[in-house]
Amino acid sequence: MKLIKLVVISLAVLGILITAVSALFPSTVIVSRAIEVNASPKQIAKYVTDLNEWKNWMSDWKENKPVWKDGKVLIGSQTIQLVSNNDSSATFNWVATGQRPYLVKIEWIPLQTGTYVIHWSFEQHVRWYPWEKFQTLLNEKVLGSKMETELANLRDLLSQGTN
Repeated sequence: MKLIKLVVISLAVLGILITAVSALFPSTVIVSRAIEVNASPKQIAKYVTDLNEWKNWMSDWKENKPVWKDGKVLIGSQTIQLVSNNDSSATFNWVATGQRPYLVKIEWIPLQTGTYVIHWSFEQHVRWYPWEKFQTLLNEKVLGSKMETELANLRDLLSQGTN
């Protein structure tokens, strides 16, 4: 009986400790990357705001077949929907299975004539649950490197269009 009591108390203390440590992590996590491109805002908007054009620069879209349903794109285990766009940005709702949704924003900011900075950010709000908080630790590594690759693909695509 003492052994069972010790195990139960130890598990409770461990659970409280893990929850306390996870409370130190922020509830809002933003991963962002930027790249400089030589293109017109019209060219950038074409490839960024039109989800049909993402197949030209997003590697997942080349490997998997996107399925359109109710204004959303289903690609693998992810759902992407354009929420809003204007002359210099596009905002998307991006949901990956098993994760809290992301608010994704892609902006193109003029640097000088004919040169723009494309800034891409993923913002995620998580609850207090320890497993959600710990999962955000992977966002920077996993999302960050993927974003760099995709932005390089977009830059290469845009440079082909200007030649």
